[in-house]
Amino acid sequence: MSWRGVGALLLLAVVGAAGGYLAADLRDPGTTNVARASPVPAESPSIPVDPEEPFAEDITYPPLAVGLDYKPHTIGDPPFQWAYEAPKGWKATQEGLDEIRWRPADEPEVGGFSLRVKLSTEHKSKADMVIQKLGAMQAGYEDVEIVGQTQELLSFTYRDPTRNVQRFNTFRWFSIPGEEEARFEMSVVGRQVDVPGLQELFDRVGTSVEKVP
Repeated sequence: MSWRGVGALLLLAVVGAAGGYLAADLRDPGTTNVARASPVPAESPSIPVDPEEPFAEDITYPPLAVGLDYKPHTIGDPPFQWAYEAPKGWKATQEGLDEIRWRPADEPEVGGFSLRVKLSTEHKSKADMVIQKLGAMQAGYEDVEIVGQTQELLSFTYRDPTRNVQRFNTFRWFSIPGEEEARFEMSVVGRQVDVPGLQELFDRVGTSVEKVP
């Protein structure tokens, strides 16, 4: 099952919400093994549950569209440079050393959808990064529900504590072929209404990621 499998699970969460069940950005707190990740449902639990309090309404900015055009970019300096694609016309914001967030130029900075890419320098394996991210989310956020999880991917929903809204977030880590150390991190985040677009965005960017020779 590819990221499209994660997308299907996310869509099930949305359907569940419509029936009375809700699953629980970071500011969004984000080998060359570009083969599709194969997420599997989490053991405990992957089915949305009733949150203790209703989620607040999301911002009214238009949903993330599908069928976007993309443009190639790089991050980092040789010999640590990686290539990837991002939607044309999106604005890049530097969030840290070798960390960039992409979103539409007219989108509010809080409450919408975005793509984030980052060079990973923690010297951990992809599997360890998955475990670390999951632990941080479960320790710092409420209504965290795992949608999909593999040795290199983590997809979940959670409650944003500052705005009380539900967020959908997926991370993936990449390594140099033949290695396990995570060298590149990407993530997408958005609202329920953005799920179809997030699915396509994650797929497209993920398949474009590669280490620059």
